[in-house]
Amino acid sequence: MYVFDLDGTLVDSVDAHVRAWIDALAELGVRASEDEVRPLMGLPAGEIARRLAPGRAQELARLKVKYFLERHIDEVRPYPDVDVLARLPRPIAVVTSSSGVLAREILRRTGLAVDFVLGGDEIDRGKPNPDPLYVVSRVFGVPTRSMVVVGDSVYDVEMAIAAGAKPVCVARAARPCRDGVAVVRSLRELLYIPVNDGHGVD
Repeated sequence: MYVFDLDGTLVDSVDAHVRAWIDALAELGVRASEDEVRPLMGLPAGEIARRLAPGRAQELARLKVKYFLERHIDEVRPYPDVDVLARLPRPIAVVTSSSGVLAREILRRTGLAVDFVLGGDEIDRGKPNPDPLYVVSRVFGVPTRSMVVVGDSVYDVEMAIAAGAKPVCVARAARPCRDGVAVVRSLRELLYIPVNDGHGVD
């Protein structure tokens, strides 16, 4: 079974998220630069909000969703290699650090069909904790050791390793997610990574 990250993996959306966080902070009277916000991408939205605005995290997270939907969602584009999803076995899940509302709207607008979406605000402990993969396991009855987890950040890799799944890093930038992890430059390369019959991942 394949489990994908969303932002930076299936869709080019990180810049839009960064700008939405900056807009939300400005609404609270906090000035922030892209250099301050960008390193936090990949963490659960609630954790990002707590780091950026301690004491006002819930308000910041709500404003971020609002501004993303109002100002920045049209900036999001699917990567060309997402066409591989149609050639991979089902089910396919998306586990994201973004809110579930944003993730589902992004998938709807980009026309990407998956079988399950879990947002970072829909679970107590998100990435890099293994808990999101345990949810996917319960939903589909698939052991985590039979999952290939595809993402673009160290948080995706750490989640996969903690759950006993196989991490695959899609390195769209020059640097891979973490040393010693399988790296692909295009999602189409997933077609050549062997997955066994459901009792584990080769």
